Amino acid sequence: MTNWNPLPLGSSLNDAPSAPAPAPVIGKLELLPFNDLSWEDFERIQWRVMRDVEGLRHAQLYGERGQAQHGLDVVALAPDGSGTALQSKKYRQFGPAQIKAAVKTFRTTRRPFSVDRLIIGVARPVRTTKAIEEFAAQRKLLQPIDLDLWDSQELSYLLRGWPEIVIEFFGMPTAEAFCLPFKVDVTVVPRAEVVAVREAIARTPEVTTGAQKDFDDAAESSDSARALLLVEAGQAKLRDAGFWPHARQHNKERIRLLAKVGRTNEAARHVLDEFWAALDQGLSGTAQISRSQLEDLSRLDKENDQVNLYRRVIDKATDLYNNPTAYVPDIKSLLIGDSVDQIRLALLAGETALANDYQDWLSLAAPELVVLSESDAIDRLFRTRLRLLLADATGDWASLLFDARRLKLGHGLLGLVTARYARHLAVQQKFEEADLAWDEASGSASLAQQWSEASTWIFSRRAFRGRWNPFTGDGLLPLQTAIRGMGTSSPLLPMAVGAHEDALTALSEQKLRAGAISAQRALRDAVTVSDWVGEERARRVLAAILVKSDEPMLAARHLIRAGAAKAIEDLGKSLPGDFIDILAELDAPNYWSVGTSYRLLATQSDIIPDSLIDVLSRQLIGELGPDHKLDLRAFTASRYNNAIKALAGISERLDENRASAILIHFEKQSPVEKNHHRYHDEDEAVAVAKVALTHIPLSARAISHLVALLGRSQAARNSITLGAIEKNQHLAHVALTSLAAAGNRWASEMLSFEGVKDLDANATQQALARLTTPLKHAAGVYSTGTNAIGDSFLIRHHAPDVIDVAVGELLSRADDPHIGSADRGDYLIAASHLIPHLGDSNREEYFEAAVRMATSPQPSEHDKIDDQFRHKLGGFRIDGRPRDSRGQAVVLAAALARDSEQRDRVRTLVYSLLGEESDFWPTRALQQLGDTVKGDLSFLASQGWAIRSLAAILWVEHGEPPHLGLRLAVDPDVRVRRAFAGALSRKGDPSHAAVFEELAADPAYSVRSALGFPFGGSRTAETR
Repeated sequence: MTNWNPLPLGSSLNDAPSAPAPAPVIGKLELLPFNDLSWEDFERIQWRVMRDVEGLRHAQLYGERGQAQHGLDVVALAPDGSGTALQSKKYRQFGPAQIKAAVKTFRTTRRPFSVDRLIIGVARPVRTTKAIEEFAAQRKLLQPIDLDLWDSQELSYLLRGWPEIVIEFFGMPTAEAFCLPFKVDVTVVPRAEVVAVREAIARTPEVTTGAQKDFDDAAESSDSARALLLVEAGQAKLRDAGFWPHARQHNKERIRLLAKVGRTNEAARHVLDEFWAALDQGLSGTAQISRSQLEDLSRLDKENDQVNLYRRVIDKATDLYNNPTAYVPDIKSLLIGDSVDQIRLALLAGETALANDYQDWLSLAAPELVVLSESDAIDRLFRTRLRLLLADATGDWASLLFDARRLKLGHGLLGLVTARYARHLAVQQKFEEADLAWDEASGSASLAQQWSEASTWIFSRRAFRGRWNPFTGDGLLPLQTAIRGMGTSSPLLPMAVGAHEDALTALSEQKLRAGAISAQRALRDAVTVSDWVGEERARRVLAAILVKSDEPMLAARHLIRAGAAKAIEDLGKSLPGDFIDILAELDAPNYWSVGTSYRLLATQSDIIPDSLIDVLSRQLIGELGPDHKLDLRAFTASRYNNAIKALAGISERLDENRASAILIHFEKQSPVEKNHHRYHDEDEAVAVAKVALTHIPLSARAISHLVALLGRSQAARNSITLGAIEKNQHLAHVALTSLAAAGNRWASEMLSFEGVKDLDANATQQALARLTTPLKHAAGVYSTGTNAIGDSFLIRHHAPDVIDVAVGELLSRADDPHIGSADRGDYLIAASHLIPHLGDSNREEYFEAAVRMATSPQPSEHDKIDDQFRHKLGGFRIDGRPRDSRGQAVVLAAALARDSEQRDRVRTLVYSLLGEESDFWPTRALQQLGDTVKGDLSFLASQGWAIRSLAAILWVEHGEPPHLGLRLAVDPDVRVRRAFAGALSRKGDPSHAAVFEELAADPAYSVRSALGFPFGGSRTAETR
């Protein structure tokens, strides 16, 4: 068994035939001339049949090829795992004795795995009666192992449908005369160079190119100079054949030999060039190998200053390339090594600075970049890249564009220069100019047959239109598709293929450093080649990695440049106590960067330091000026909309003049058409409400504007805006009355809180009819939405028996299987609003119904229909609709509870619901139970934010357990701390001084304000 050896890739059995053996052709050829093949080629063609025709793999050979009378023993595995053995017999005569001997040899030979089939391969026909009889006898004797005979007739039959093999071994005329009809096509008969590559893969490029003999001779030579020449000759053969990575594998030996013959400096320069080539392609591992090779040279020649200098160059380049946060040192520290090294280091640093928008670094480095660009030892591509950096640093593109457009740089570099100029224009939001520049760039790239760049720049042009002309037809897509189909081309600039995918993979595997390095490379490549789409993708993945790496400031800068408003909002929400100061980004030259910056400031508005409010408010008020800035208000990165959002976040901290300026701006807006809205309605309402609550002299104007806004915008009605109306009810009365008279239902509902006298009797009767008339359903038809809560406000002043009818109908609707959970919840809350005005007759029955709906509600057909559209992978999804109304049922039960037993049942129900979707409604229920839960504060303080807020309010009243106060004062949710501060301020009890001091130092302005602090003021517990 030890004589069996796996068939190596470099085995000559995988070689091409030594020479074709064409058959003399007259008419149709029946048999192939196997006897005309050399015995080596006969063995090769049999292996090709085994490998390519029969699909056998994992071959092993017995002994040395050609021994034992030119016999070949090979075993291999079929796809089903069965083993096949072949004995090759290129004999002049082959009869019964040879068949018998072949089988005997097979039976006495031990093999590396079981064999289910034996093939005897013979170059001549086997047709004699005795031979056929002996073959039949041996086949019977060998069972259950199958015995096959591949004589020239059987082999010819097997190869008749394989013209590519016949052409290779016998030539085209033979194939045309022998094979089935075939078409000479690359998919059927591969081109010669493709076959050569396939053979190189099978036999190794060293063998196919003849380089292996040079390497073997070099290894045997004792003359270092001669060995060096042989190694270089072998490498040259590999490179000429296109196998430069294989040539590189022999660099270590070449470098060793160079050092031995006293050419260490040359060896070091070669290693450094290989290092730069590896970095160009993003091959960090290969670059590290080059670094190791230079260290080996340093050990061989310790006193060589040149080697040590090159080591410093590699260290600098590695530090730059592998810095995950894109730190760039002073350019003077990079001016080491030969001229080409200084240029490469400057380009690596400069393009990193450009990608990360380190404009100050570029400006300071400009003089050095000028000097480097004027060097005589620089090629055209390096010089152009340096000049591009200078143009981006200074904003002066004229000279470079002049040279490029006169074709001094060729069409390819003209395309690159124009594309980079397009990116510069795009960042400066010069929309039409950038569009035309990318158009010119793609045209120049096409003339240079740089199809990849041409396609990239058309795609950039398409994507950039989304920033200024998003609703244009996508007429560029067919052009981009056509250009992409033109073929491949070598890139103008060295690129790290797959860097973006590597970054995503590293992010998913939490390999943050590796991911950041790959993302930085992807970003640098995209920026240097003006790939607008690739740049945004790289910035987003880099930002995601930086967020997970606790680098929020760096992440924010990239999201701002990508205009990723939603992502930056998520970033701000993830850091509720850590302010990210990006005020400097408000000077960005384009609306999407400024708008995204405002979005982050709006998200973190509550923790903006008081010291920055003056600067920020001045900037925000400036956005309201008459000189309208470029913007796309329909999109999330809108400059104006996000400025209003940020203003809403800080409007309670504005001085009176700026607050007045906000009102003036909103008051001057053109009227909104019926059934229309403004994108910033909700933020406008919050801003105006806060002005009304903060500045008494402006309250009348603010409330008047706010009432009109809330009258038409349901989305703008929230706790802040409605709270402002409630606090200034006397100011809102006239405006609400006017709206109600015009038929505005919301205004009527608001007036209902003031009493009956201002209510329209007709409106209340209509509301009563809507709440008491049983619903009618149609099979298969389901509706969504009620106004039951608003209607409940309008009918609260009716007699108890009328209220009883309404509550009964509302409970019936809440138990209706045709109704969805969202509407059920509305009906239950509407009923809870009516409970204080309800008589005693049916109260017990309603309580039990509410308890039942809180524990085992009737299944909803409406919810079941929605459920089929809730899968996260669905093409059509319904999100946001509640799927449960048990919380609202508990609120109703709490409102109906009259004694301690019922309150205890409600409390048990509330606790059973905790930990599910939301604890808002359970908290509302607990609020109605009062001191019943005061003994459970420690438990409640470990629940959701709403219940923790209630626990904080109750703790202020009871102060037990003592340790709970400080725990709640540092709660991670600002809503809890705000509720705590408000309750503490209302209580005015100095006994909680430690808690007061903790809240007084809170980073959130709303907490400090709830505690009673004026804007910019400070106070201690002793001065309350």
